[in-house]
Amino acid sequence: MTAYGRDFEVIQRLRPEPMTAEEEAAQDGIEAVDFEIFRHKLEMIAQEGKETTMKLGASTGMRWGDVAFGVYTAQGDLSVVATGIWFHAVLGEIPVKFMVKHWLDEPSVGIREGDSFFWNDPFYGGTHGADMGLAIPVFYEGKLVCFVGALNHTGENGGTDPGGLSANARSRYDDGLLAPPIKVGEGYALREDLLTVLASMTRDPRTLILDVKARLAACRIAQRRLLEVIEEKGPEFVIGGLRRVLSVTAEAARKKVSLLNDGVFEQPRFLDTVGTEAGLVRIGLRVEKRGDTIRLSFAGSSPQVQGKPLNTYFQGVVGLTMVYFCGWFFHDLPANNGLLEVLEWDFPAGTLVNCDPEASTSLAPFPQTSFVMGVFLVGARMSYTFDPQRAVAAWFTGFGAPIFGGLNQLGEPMADVFAELNGTGAGGRPDLDGVDCAGAFFATMSDTGDVEATEADRPFLYLHRNFLKCSYGHGKHRGGAGIGLAVMIAHVPGMVMGGFGYGAKFPAATGVFGGYAAPTMFLRTVRGSNMRALLAGGDRSLPRTLDEVFAPDNPERGDVELRHISMAVEPFAEGDTFYNPVGGGAGYGDALERDPEAVLADLRIGLVTPWAARNVYRVAYDEETLDLDSARTDAWRLAAREGRKTRGRPYDEFAAEWGAERPPADVLAYYGTYPDPGVSLTAAGAVAAGEAA
Repeated sequence: MTAYGRDFEVIQRLRPEPMTAEEEAAQDGIEAVDFEIFRHKLEMIAQEGKETTMKLGASTGMRWGDVAFGVYTAQGDLSVVATGIWFHAVLGEIPVKFMVKHWLDEPSVGIREGDSFFWNDPFYGGTHGADMGLAIPVFYEGKLVCFVGALNHTGENGGTDPGGLSANARSRYDDGLLAPPIKVGEGYALREDLLTVLASMTRDPRTLILDVKARLAACRIAQRRLLEVIEEKGPEFVIGGLRRVLSVTAEAARKKVSLLNDGVFEQPRFLDTVGTEAGLVRIGLRVEKRGDTIRLSFAGSSPQVQGKPLNTYFQGVVGLTMVYFCGWFFHDLPANNGLLEVLEWDFPAGTLVNCDPEASTSLAPFPQTSFVMGVFLVGARMSYTFDPQRAVAAWFTGFGAPIFGGLNQLGEPMADVFAELNGTGAGGRPDLDGVDCAGAFFATMSDTGDVEATEADRPFLYLHRNFLKCSYGHGKHRGGAGIGLAVMIAHVPGMVMGGFGYGAKFPAATGVFGGYAAPTMFLRTVRGSNMRALLAGGDRSLPRTLDEVFAPDNPERGDVELRHISMAVEPFAEGDTFYNPVGGGAGYGDALERDPEAVLADLRIGLVTPWAARNVYRVAYDEETLDLDSARTDAWRLAAREGRKTRGRPYDEFAAEWGAERPPADVLAYYGTYPDPGVSLTAAGAVAAGEAA
């Protein structure tokens, strides 16, 4: 390197590199059957790498599925991946390309057999500092054939607040350890001096180092498996095969995109927090589909949030696009960065979604996942005529999990996030409800973890964890339910806890085709709680679900506070309680079209309230037997539809009234220009925009 600043060129190289002469020469020697066998073998190698990473890791994210394992070409392109989390894998190519560009021919570093490289700088990794990766080169008889790498969320990176998710961060210097790709091992051994440096920068060195070693162990197993394939097929075949995976994927992706109707879709997204402070910010998402290309534009997005952690680098947003691409639209294609051949993007500089390198990105997952919510809404409209079964409502994207730090009951340092953020509900579907507690939308193979496993080395006693009533968006097909959890600090004098998520004032998941948004969520904390005494006395009136916590007969007493789901860490003492909701999916279609028997089925198992059954779904029933009254239900629904007609107004009349509304000034402190200059609320403006599109 000639300078020690950020490399702004390498982060632009998310799409596949040009084919090398060696890769091109190998294509003629690859038969179709051999290629399919090869691709399947590599998928199994990657899968073994992923499973090994999960089994050996120590952090919550690694143990419960926030993991990706990839095989990369010698140039750094992701070719094969096994994952519960797509974006880690595709963003892992930037650090590998950085290594190839800067270290391959650098005499003081080099890339040699037996080396291993670590990184967590989100400028290259694309997400935030708690997401970390490790990659190794795979050589055969002195020739670099490919790379393998493991990536996951590790619970702590030494930021201003514990847990790797600081709501108080003001700049990147509050974000903790931010390492560009650095060699941490050589000669098939990790360097203890560098591990000591990394460990000294975090509150939970044990977890950090165990996660590093878990990634390396998985990479070495994959290396051994790949060498067996290279021995059998030759390095030229493997090099050419990895390239063909990318080429075949890109060609299929272009063909599938070309089948969609051309058009322009606008879907602004809004966030209700900038960290510890409530505030409205906007992501101005515009999607244009022409031919075999999809272009993302972010004009009208809020400016970079100065002195707050709610910013993201553009590469993180592009990486999150892969969540929708791989999980929904390109579900039948291999997952690799060949899919990005169909994508173009335009990110205005200095905005919330394309911040400068000095900004804090600790809470970058907020704007990244909010953007994906917009892609869900656009994707449903884009794909409905092509493949209506894939036109689904959005999963819950607002996270919702406690973060914590301190010493556990064994006297060991700890800092992490609860795995319950993986307990979100899926969105409603064209023919079915969303799946309850489906997993994190960005890591669909993830898990919430076992209560007993969490209690074994974390100072918590779970009071309850189960489905959260009415946590989803209503609709013809409702979203899947999220979960509610309650914990009491136990076995330690005290610790710090906070909340990670958004959607306390503006919904984190909005519905599609008339479906309702998932409700807003908030935290409840009770300091000085009498819960321990109630448990000791065997009080049978204790709440068993999160909604019962708010019932008037709840016997718990103490200093009760209701807090934003994004809450900075604060001290809590032994016996204090913490109540956390995890949201459900958004609704699909008109709630008045929902099967009344489905409403009653939810009522019987406690997933919907009697109020919602009567007032949202307009279902009449016998309150004792829960038998449906079909005639009254039909009458109620007819009256509701007629009521909609009487409340309807011409668009210009509505626009004039709505355009005069304005949120309070303090809410708009970080918003930028309001309303956005590119938005027109007049009917004439809507027509003009449609003609321009």
